[in-house]
Amino acid sequence: MTTPADHSRDTETCRKLISLGFSRSNRVRLYGQEVELLSDPYPKEGGIAVEVTSGEEALPRTMRLPLTILQMAAQKKRVA
Repeated sequence: MTTPADHSRDTETCRKLISLGFSRSNRVRLYGQEVELLSDPYPKEGGIAVEVTSGEEALPRTMRLPLTILQMAAQKKRVA
């Protein structure tokens, strides 16, 4: 038996991440690499992902956001 995903919580986390600067056209450092965000965060396979590109590669790719960033967004959500 599987549990239905709580998309409302994922959507709220994505909104919080956008307010923290993880939004389209911004540059951030993920996994030790500076990347440009081509999309806003969106739920994907049990996590939250963004489309990115970097100066070293021309093709866009999907990166899941690290758990520490998701935890930071959840913590900020409770405090705010």
